Amino acid sequence: MSPNAASEQPPAKTADENVVPFSDNSVIDSETNKRLLRKIDLRLMPVMCITYGLQYYDKALLSQAAIFGLRSDLDIEDGLTYSWVSLIFYFGYIAGCYPISWLSQKFTINRVCPIICFLWAVVVLCTPACTSYSGILVNRFMLGLIESGVSPAFMLCTGMWYTHSEQVLRSSWWYSFSGGSNIVSPLINYGLGHITGGALRPWQYMYLIAGLATLMWSIVLWFFFPGSPHVAKGFTAEERILLLERVRINNAGSENRHFKWYQVKEALCSYQFWFIFVLSILSSTGSGAVTTFGSIIFNGMGFSTFESLLLNMPIGGLAFVCVLGSGYIGRKVPNSRLHIVSGACVPVILGSCLIWQLPSTQRAGHIIGFYLINFFSSAWVQCIAMGTSNVAGHSKKATMAAGTFIGYSLGNIIGPLTFDADDAPRYEPGFEATVICFAICFVLAQIFRALMRTQNRRRDNKYGLPTGEHGLEDLTDGQNKSFRYPL
Repeated sequence: MSPNAASEQPPAKTADENVVPFSDNSVIDSETNKRLLRKIDLRLMPVMCITYGLQYYDKALLSQAAIFGLRSDLDIEDGLTYSWVSLIFYFGYIAGCYPISWLSQKFTINRVCPIICFLWAVVVLCTPACTSYSGILVNRFMLGLIESGVSPAFMLCTGMWYTHSEQVLRSSWWYSFSGGSNIVSPLINYGLGHITGGALRPWQYMYLIAGLATLMWSIVLWFFFPGSPHVAKGFTAEERILLLERVRINNAGSENRHFKWYQVKEALCSYQFWFIFVLSILSSTGSGAVTTFGSIIFNGMGFSTFESLLLNMPIGGLAFVCVLGSGYIGRKVPNSRLHIVSGACVPVILGSCLIWQLPSTQRAGHIIGFYLINFFSSAWVQCIAMGTSNVAGHSKKATMAAGTFIGYSLGNIIGPLTFDADDAPRYEPGFEATVICFAICFVLAQIFRALMRTQNRRRDNKYGLPTGEHGLEDLTDGQNKSFRYPL
C-alpha cells in the first residue's frame, strides 16, 4: 500500500457532512475574491496575532525573569535545573496537543481558544506563588498543557479560511507576533525590573502583569474570535457560500465535527507526516538558545542585567523580518517552501559557528552570531504552513497540526538540554548541536521536496490535471486524486 492510501474505506457520505452544494458554474471574480480576503484578514488576523503574541510573551518570560532573581530565589542555578524548568513546558505541550486539538474540532475553535486563553492566564498569575524547584516545574508543565491547543487550532483555522497559496503568508503573520512580544516585553520588564522595596520581587511583578493582560484578552477573544466560515459573524449568507467556494481549490475539505479515526491512521502512515514532524523538531532546536537562554547568554558575555534584557529587542525585530520574509517569499515564489527551509538553515549554521569558534574577546562577532540563529524561525514557519496545506481531510489535518507542534515541542526539549550551566558562558556543546541539527534539516528538506514532486507528477500522469469536483468534501489527500502537494 502506498503511504498516502487510505488505511480503510471512508464511511458513506451523508447529508450532514458539512458540504455546501455549489453549482458547476459557480465562479468568484477577482474583485470579489479580494474583497472577501480583506474582510477575512480584518476579522481573523488581529485576534490571532495578538493571541499568539500573548502566548509567546507568557512562555518566553522565563528567560527575562531568570536574570531578575527567579533562578536564585527558586534555587535553579546549577547544572540542568534551569533547562528542565524551561523544557518541562514542552512535556506539558506534548501531553495536551492531541486532546485539545480534538476539543477544537468537537466544540469549534472560537469557543475553545478563549477558554484556553483564560486558563493559561490563571496559571501565569499563579507563577509568583512558586517558592521551590518542584513548584515551578508543576507550574510550567500546566502552562504548556493548556497553551498546547492554541497553535494547532490556529493551523486548522488558517487551513479553513485561506487557500493554499495564501496560507504560508497568513501563518507567518500570526507567528511573527512572537517577535512582537520580544520587542514589547523587554521594555515593560525593564521598568518592572527597577521596582525595589515592594512586597514582591521584580520577576514576580513581571508574571502578574503578563497574567492580567492575558486574562483581559481572553474576555475580548470570547466575543471576537470568528467561528468557521459556515457560521462566522459579520458575513452574509451569500458571502459564507463564497467563503467556502474560495477554498474549494485546496481540495482539502471544509470543517467537519465528526472525528474520523481512519484519517488519523492514514496521517500516521504517510511519509508527509513524518518528514514534517522531523523538520519541525530540527528547526525548533534553535529556539532553545534564543528563547530560553537569550538573556543569560548576553549576561555571560559581560553585559549588565538591564543591558542583557534590552539586547533581546533586536531578536523581536529579527523575528518579524525572518518570519514575514519567509512567508512573503513562500507566497510570491511558487513551490519554494522547502528551498526556504534549506536556505534558512545556512545563517543558523553560520551564527552557531561564530559563537562556537570565535574567542570570547570578540563580543561583536558573538552578538552577530546569536542574532543569525534567529533565522530558525524562517524554516519553522514553513513547517507550520506545510502542516495545514500539505494534507486534506479535517481529522487528518488536526492530526498533522498536533504532530507538527509535538515536533516543535521535542525540538524545544532537545535544544535546552544541550545548554548545561556547567558550560557557561560559552555553551559550546549547545552550539555544536545546533550546527548538526540544522545541517540535517538542510538535507532532509530537499529529500522531502523531491519525494512530493515525484508524487505530484505521478498523479498528473495517471489522473490528469486537478479539478475542484470534490474540493469541499471531507476526503483525505490520499483519497482525493485531485490533491497536489505544495512544494
